[in-house]
Amino acid sequence: MDMQNRRAGEKDFKKVVISFLLSVIDIYLVVSLETWTKEAGAVAVAVFGVAGAAIVFLLIAAFLGQTERRLKAHAMLWGLSMAAAYVLGCRMRRDGTALAGFWEIPVLVAQVVCLAVPGAACIAYFLTERKRRTGGGLSERVLQGVYGWTGKRNASKRYSWKQAWAFYTVAIFLCWAPVFLAYYPSVFAYDAEGQLYQVIAHDYSTHHPLLHTLFLGAFFRLGGEVVGSYQLGMAVHSLVQMALMAGTFGYALAYLRRRGVAAHIRVLLLLFYALFPANSVLSLSTTKDVLFSAITLLWTLAMYRIVNPAEQDISCGGAKKIYAVYVFLTVLLLLFRNNAVYAFLCTVPAVCLGMYRMKDRGALWKRYLLCSLAGLALYGVGNAALGAATDARNGSPREMLSVPLQQMARTRVKAEDTLSPAVRQELEQYLPSEWVFAAYNPYLADPVKNRAVIHDNPAGLVKTWVKLGIEHPGIYIDAFLDNSIGYWFLEDRTHAQIYGIGTESGFGYLSTDNRTMPAGCEIVEHSYLPGLRAFMERIVSDNCYQRIPVLRIVFAPAFYWWMLCIYMAIAVYRRQYRLLMPVAFLVFYYMTLLLSPTVLIRYMYPYVVTVPALCCLRGGGVKVHNNH
Repeated sequence: MDMQNRRAGEKDFKKVVISFLLSVIDIYLVVSLETWTKEAGAVAVAVFGVAGAAIVFLLIAAFLGQTERRLKAHAMLWGLSMAAAYVLGCRMRRDGTALAGFWEIPVLVAQVVCLAVPGAACIAYFLTERKRRTGGGLSERVLQGVYGWTGKRNASKRYSWKQAWAFYTVAIFLCWAPVFLAYYPSVFAYDAEGQLYQVIAHDYSTHHPLLHTLFLGAFFRLGGEVVGSYQLGMAVHSLVQMALMAGTFGYALAYLRRRGVAAHIRVLLLLFYALFPANSVLSLSTTKDVLFSAITLLWTLAMYRIVNPAEQDISCGGAKKIYAVYVFLTVLLLLFRNNAVYAFLCTVPAVCLGMYRMKDRGALWKRYLLCSLAGLALYGVGNAALGAATDARNGSPREMLSVPLQQMARTRVKAEDTLSPAVRQELEQYLPSEWVFAAYNPYLADPVKNRAVIHDNPAGLVKTWVKLGIEHPGIYIDAFLDNSIGYWFLEDRTHAQIYGIGTESGFGYLSTDNRTMPAGCEIVEHSYLPGLRAFMERIVSDNCYQRIPVLRIVFAPAFYWWMLCIYMAIAVYRRQYRLLMPVAFLVFYYMTLLLSPTVLIRYMYPYVVTVPALCCLRGGGVKVHNNH
């Protein structure tokens, strides 16, 4: 017994020593990778180092003290991913390159491995969260005491889910109403000018989804041709879109209540939907991403109901209604975003494979496949009908070449002197030197993409792109990382200043600038609450939220991707594989975003509105069928 105690003590001592050494190494790495430590005073860096080392020590010690090997393995897998994103992001921000040379690869790997341990410790906290829950939390007990929440059954007797839906919808809409008055008649920004030019000239293009162009144009025409005021038409658009978004969020909250999610979790999500600035401002915006995000949320919840039905979903013909809703939402999903089609085509076989491996595989995967094919076919018919009715031109393939053109442009900018005359001459055909050096922006592909010559010799363009990539792989990697950095690096700030920054310009975290329209068709702004508008502009145009250390992370596009990763990590660790199928589309759609021209919060907005609701379902005590 004494020998066993001695060995256990020696083992614990080794863990303490390893935890201490790793904590010191990790804080040293953070200080060396972060840029703010170069400008901060020695005292501030010292305080950060001591406090950070203490926190990291506790995290690592707790992680090493875990006895379950499977837990450690799963946590380390995701910890390595998070650490890799952090190290690469810091290197790109500090040095402008991920690797100065291949000799730095061992250093990069060592940095990732060391920082992965505290990351794994944080992931392990979420993976073991259910084991720590032995009863209602403090916030839940307070709500029970104040509001009389006594559980799902009693609450459901007092209020139906439709009443809850109406309550949540009205509450969110009323919270957004002051923002509507502040930005009256709408946030007429992003692609509104280009889309409405198509409506005015009757010259349509599939560059933007036709359905959204027609939706936006209907309110524009309503204002100009029916009531004689384009401002009033766009105000009606804002109110209708606000109602649709509030109704979608209200439905999500009512569904969480129906599935037994705790009251305090729903209250937090309600506050997020109602008060988070991106939700209120974008609900008035003319960008297509708003309605697409609402559809994505509803589509994901429909998928959740299909793979994990509640009792009310499988009784009284509920299953048929769910599949009918799924087909309808699939059609809208594909019509409202062009790149959603690619993600959906990858999602269907992945989900079918997952369903086939489930116990009830005989019926579920066939039914899902049939409905998915039906939705795809209806989308094809609908898209063709819209194109024929509007005589729309096909969009340019340039959007798909954003990353390749960025890689070629960066190679020319960074390695012009080392290129052979023959290669330089080839590049001159597609990216002429007269403008490419001034146009290249590492975080925005539009300046290069819109001016590149791609139609004369597309095969030659591909050949040149491959040749340059073989000769300069490091520059190609850096070009991709810079162009997509906001999607995976939590501390990225470039996404909030892509087009500029400041209240005067209306550019920043969100675009609130008023786009110029032809004479007689102008949309004139008139704020009824200028004080509130000035306050909101400080957040979304001046980016003042970035001064708040923890809160600024919630605004980061990458935050919602990593939240989704934690959701998937929990599902895999607990062998609840059904929960992966509703998010398959989000994963594949994220891959299309990595190839997009830039990083904007509106591109990630489907994740902003969907992932928090999924995480609430995940942590709300809902029963989930396990599959092995």
